Amino acid sequence: MDFSKSQLNISHLKMICTIAQAETVKEAAESLFITQPALSNRIREAERRLKTKLFNRRGRKLIITTAGERLLHSAKKILEELARAEHDIARLSSGIELVLRLGLPHYASFRWLPDVMRQFSEHLPGIELEITANAAKQPLTALFHGEVDIAIVSNANQVLTLDNNLYGSEFLLEDELLACLSAKHNKAGQKFLTAHDFVDETYITNSVVPEKDREYELFFQPENIMPRKVLQVGFNEAIVELVKANIGVTIMSKNLIEPHLAGKAGSTAPGGEGEIQTVRLGKSGVKIYWHLVYVKQPHLDSPVKLLTKILQR
Repeated sequence: MDFSKSQLNISHLKMICTIAQAETVKEAAESLFITQPALSNRIREAERRLKTKLFNRRGRKLIITTAGERLLHSAKKILEELARAEHDIARLSSGIELVLRLGLPHYASFRWLPDVMRQFSEHLPGIELEITANAAKQPLTALFHGEVDIAIVSNANQVLTLDNNLYGSEFLLEDELLACLSAKHNKAGQKFLTAHDFVDETYITNSVVPEKDREYELFFQPENIMPRKVLQVGFNEAIVELVKANIGVTIMSKNLIEPHLAGKAGSTAPGGEGEIQTVRLGKSGVKIYWHLVYVKQPHLDSPVKLLTKILQR
């Protein structure tokens, strides 16, 4: 692609992103530190260069067109990548040789993070390990799109199927999905729960969109059953507190729920006593497996080996 033929510059990209977020033309202009006439001129200039309408004015608001939506999609990616590049360059100029981005899913446990960061820094002081929030929903997709260098993911299989020419993976550990209920719940004493046991429950979750190799695909879908009421809560800590209060039930990995129970009367395995009871899913349980997935590049060999070694302990 001939980049010299590009019609727009960074100011145009910032403009379309700002307008998309703003409530009014006035608010967008103030966010860009320009006057409203200057903003109107910049919009007209971009539309003239592209020979298409990007916005339609409706009262004080600017309504984005289909062409504008397409440009907005790319503008966000370009500006995010530019910000990352500027951040990396700033770190490199301060003595850091490499910034390594690690993507983690929102349902991961983070109790290991301080120790891993400390050990990693001791062994590879020239490499900065950065945990990015951009990959929280889909870390593997973020890896494929180049947004992170390494992703930690859970899967139903102990061996991942990947394009081995581009990506590598290391098995980290075996885990288990467990039902988490208040100790006051009338099903807390059961040895295991079936999908049918969740039908009339308020199910509390991080995401209402079914995620691959998680409870929907591995537990609910085979029985063609879903809880009738689903409550979306964006934070694991909040989910735990709601479960404690017997407002609903949830499913978490043993690794995730364990820190919330450690040092308390709570159970870290199916059964036990405490504020939260964990109960096995089905007679045999639902196993998941954690993997470290990375882009195959020579400069990642040492960091990947070190991270794998630390995380497998």
